[in-house]
Amino acid sequence: MTENLKTVCVGRYLVDVPAQAQISLSGGMLGGFEVSTREESETAFRERIATRETELKANGANADAARSSGLIESRELRVPNMLARAFVFGRTRSHGFEGDRRVTSEYASVETHAHMSGLSFVLSMQYADDSDVKLSEALLARVKIRGKDEIPAVPGFCVSGAVFAEPLPTHNSEHLAMHLGLPGHPDLALALFSIAGAKAGAGILSRTAEVDAGASADDMLRVTKIRAGKRNINGLEGEEVLERVREYNFATTYGFNWETRGLAEDPLKPYLSLELQTGIGERPGAKPVDTSLHEDALLSLWDTIASSIRLRKDGPPPSAIPAAPSGPKLGAVAHAGDICPQSGWWRCDAGGEGLSVHGGAVQYIRQGDRMPQALLLPRQTIWQKLKRIQPSIESPQPTAWTLVDKRLRPRTAITVALAPAVMPNEGLGAAPLDGRKAPLGSYVRTGEVCPASGWWRCEESHALDGTRWFARGSLLPVATFQLPAGVFAKSAGPEVIQRRSMWQLVRHAEASVAAQSSL
Repeated sequence: MTENLKTVCVGRYLVDVPAQAQISLSGGMLGGFEVSTREESETAFRERIATRETELKANGANADAARSSGLIESRELRVPNMLARAFVFGRTRSHGFEGDRRVTSEYASVETHAHMSGLSFVLSMQYADDSDVKLSEALLARVKIRGKDEIPAVPGFCVSGAVFAEPLPTHNSEHLAMHLGLPGHPDLALALFSIAGAKAGAGILSRTAEVDAGASADDMLRVTKIRAGKRNINGLEGEEVLERVREYNFATTYGFNWETRGLAEDPLKPYLSLELQTGIGERPGAKPVDTSLHEDALLSLWDTIASSIRLRKDGPPPSAIPAAPSGPKLGAVAHAGDICPQSGWWRCDAGGEGLSVHGGAVQYIRQGDRMPQALLLPRQTIWQKLKRIQPSIESPQPTAWTLVDKRLRPRTAITVALAPAVMPNEGLGAAPLDGRKAPLGSYVRTGEVCPASGWWRCEESHALDGTRWFARGSLLPVATFQLPAGVFAKSAGPEVIQRRSMWQLVRHAEASVAAQSSL
C-alpha cells in the first residue's frame, strides 16, 4: 500500500496516502462560514435553490416576536462566472446590559448558494449580519475549481473540488477534515484534522498521562504503549502516542495519534491532528474486532502517511509523486543503541572464530526497537563443560548489525513437527461456513474453522509456523515455539511448547489438501 501513493490537499497542507484509499473531505469552515460542496448540474442547482427559497418563505408563518424563522431577504450576488444567491432568514433579537444601559442585538442566519462548472457551494452562518453576506460574496469571488486529486498551483485553502485562492478577505477561522478508508480493511479509519483560529488545549502526552493516572490496574495491563513522545514532522513540532489494546472480548486493536498545537492567529500554522483507529465493528455499537493489518504493516502505513504531512508551497506541484522510501536496503548497518530502521533479520558482525552470539548470529529485530549489544559466548573448555559453565564477553564497542532479510521469518527447514490442521469429525456440530469469500487480512483463532483455502500467517512472529497453507473447513491449529537453551546450561525442559494463536489470511489459493503436506 505504501509503494503507490497519491497526494491529497487538506486545507493548506498536503499529505500522501495509498493510491487505493477512499478519501472524503468534510467539516469545512472558512471565515465563520460552514462550507460544503457537491457535484450537480446547473438545472439541478436552480431547482434546489428555488425549493429552498419556497421552504424559507413558508417557515415565516410560524414567526413570533422574538424570532422570525421566515425569509427576510433573497439577494442575487454578482460573482464573475458563477451563479450565486444569498438567503437571509431567521431573525433573532436579544437584550443585554452594558452597565446601566440596555442594549438590543439582532442577528439572522445566512445561506449563500453558488454554482460554477458543475460544482455547487453552500456557505452558511447561523448568527450573521449584513456584512457577512458581503464576506461570503468576497470569498466566492476567490474560488477556483480543481479536479479530483489535483493539487492547485496557487496559494489558498483547499476544500473538496475547489480552492479558495489568496488573497482572501481577512478572516480568523479555517477548518477541514480528511477521512480515509482502505478497501478490504473496514475495521480501519484514519482522519486528519486542520483547525486554524482555535485556542489549543493540553497536549496529547499530558492528556494521556491524565487518563492513565485514573485508569485501573486491569485497564493498564490491557494497554501497551508502542511509542509515546515528541515528534517533529517537516518542521511541525508535535506529540505522538501509539497504543495497542487488548479489548475485553480479546480482540487486538490499535489507536495512533499525532498532533501539533499550532498558532491560533496564523492560518499557516493550524492545529493539526492525525488519528488512526483499528478494530472498528461493522455496525455502530458493535464489539471491537481484531485488527485486519499486521502490526508491522500498520506501523509502516502510519509512518508513511504521518511523515508526509507538510505545508503546501506556492507554485506548481511536482510532476510526479516521489515514491515513498522503502526503508534501508539489504546490507544496511545499524549499531547497538540505535533505533532499528527496518523490521527483519539482522546479522551480528561481532564474534568470529571460537565466539558465538547469544540468541544467534542472526536475530529478528522489530522496527522502532533499540538495536541490542551482543553478548559473545567463547568456546567452553572441557572443565567448563563438566561444570556446566558458560563464560561470556561483552565488547566495549557498540555491536554492528547488518540487515540480511526483510521477511518476518527466514525460509529455513523446520526440524520440529508442527501441529496439523485437522478436519472436524462429522456430527460434532461445527459451525457452517459463510458462503462469501473471506477477504485478505481476515483473522481466525486457533480451534476455529478455516473460512478459505490459502496461506495463513501466524500472528506470533517468534512461532516456528510462519506462513502455512490450510484447507477450507479445517480447524486452525495451535502455534509451535522452540525453547532456547539457557545461557549457562542446556534447558532441562521440553524443546517446544504449543499454545493458542491468531492466524491471518495473506493469500487465497484453491489448492488440494495434499499441498499442505508438501510445505
